[in-house]
Amino acid sequence: MNEASVTLPQLLLINRVEQFGSVSLSDLAAGSRASAAAASQMIERLVQQGLLHRAEDPLDRRRKAIAVTPRARTFLRKIEAARSAEYELGLISVNPALRAQMVKLLERIVADIERARTDDRHRNRATKEEVGK
Repeated sequence: MNEASVTLPQLLLINRVEQFGSVSLSDLAAGSRASAAAASQMIERLVQQGLLHRAEDPLDRRRKAIAVTPRARTFLRKIEAARSAEYELGLISVNPALRAQMVKLLERIVADIERARTDDRHRNRATKEEVGK
């Protein structure tokens, strides 16, 4: 992270933006512990570093859509690879059968989390559409 001068909170913000696809500042601030002002400052710095892109939302010109850049995706993949290598080193001494059970359980957990996120996004979109009517 030091190479790119990205702090852990900034890394987490980039990751959230990638998960959502395109997101507004208010959506990001609502789902984090940071204030809207702090999130805005983080976003501005990340835009200046070429890790986030901010543009007018084509559906709502009052809203700024924030998205990750290709550079940010590459950065996130490098971080994920480094984390995976660290986890692998840490788990090498665990019994292979137990590791296989853990993998299956973690896959189920990840699937549940992804399903919940998808459901939340659908609910949020439906709510926004209802409010807009």
